[in-house]
Amino acid sequence: MSETADTLRGPYLEVRLHQVSPFPPVLNGVLVSACLYGLYLLLSMQVGQPIIEPSAQGVRFNPAAWAALVVCLIFGVATTMPAITQAQWRASLPQLHTVLDAEGQGKAEQIAIGPTRRQSRTSLVAFVIGAIVGLLVNVWLLNPPNMPWRDYWTSISPFFAIMNTVVFGLAARGGYMVRYEDREMKRLVENHLQVDLAHLERNLVFGRLALRGALAWLVMTAVILLFFVESTPALISATALGFALLAAVYAFASTIGPVVRKCSDVRDETLKAVRERIQARASAMMGERSDEASPVSELIAYEAWLEKLPVWPISAPVTRRLALYGFIPVLAWFGSAAAELVLNRFS
Repeated sequence: MSETADTLRGPYLEVRLHQVSPFPPVLNGVLVSACLYGLYLLLSMQVGQPIIEPSAQGVRFNPAAWAALVVCLIFGVATTMPAITQAQWRASLPQLHTVLDAEGQGKAEQIAIGPTRRQSRTSLVAFVIGAIVGLLVNVWLLNPPNMPWRDYWTSISPFFAIMNTVVFGLAARGGYMVRYEDREMKRLVENHLQVDLAHLERNLVFGRLALRGALAWLVMTAVILLFFVESTPALISATALGFALLAAVYAFASTIGPVVRKCSDVRDETLKAVRERIQARASAMMGERSDEASPVSELIAYEAWLEKLPVWPISAPVTRRLALYGFIPVLAWFGSAAAELVLNRFS
């Protein structure tokens, strides 16, 4: 039973739903967010909650309507990231096969399938814990004891009670997913990466995986930044923002870190061996016996090449794209400004 739980794998529920959809994951996420926000708009009209309201500059989104939009976007991103991650792994399998041994190739293919049953169960526990925290936070924000329950159920509060609970659960599960994916990547690299110093460019696949993983969390960061536009409690917004930024940095570093360490170890060992051979040739030139046949000049040139050999699996295009992705959170501010301009233009 334990072996089955540790070896049998399968995708998460939302990944299965993405697989049966005729649309790509990103479009699925947009559609899910739009449908959820459509439900909020219908509920708002039923209970008389305004969606836009006058302001000193013209009109603006009602704070509750804006918060609902951001929560729906977070839900869409959180349920789309696992599908994007799995698609990235599958697309990278041919490149991974060139740098991993036979056993590592099999493990990479297993990772592309999805988490093990044990990991799925643990992620479910993380989701439940996060959902409980979300429910408590929702009670703190809405404070329903000071509101008659009849008024509570005829307001927009139940929408936020459900969505906040689910979103906090997804955030907790996302944190666990980042952790176990980091462990799997570390074991894969340390035990199965075949380092060829003459072809380190093959390791660039890890840089691309790291970049795409960070991209998903940077998009989440941009969505969370939208909370700061309106009157969402600063403590909640800042905590969520810090979590997303930390996850983006961690997802990037945890992917390339093991590769850099292993390549550095192999290079240093080779460099040590070359220097020993140079020392042996120097001793031979001084009249001592030596079986070394390589000319000293070739060994010195090889030593210089090794010393300058880059071990980071990041190419110039990846570096430029990473720098551009860093501006994604800034787009949240332009997005909010554009929304206000559209409202004022058509009001």
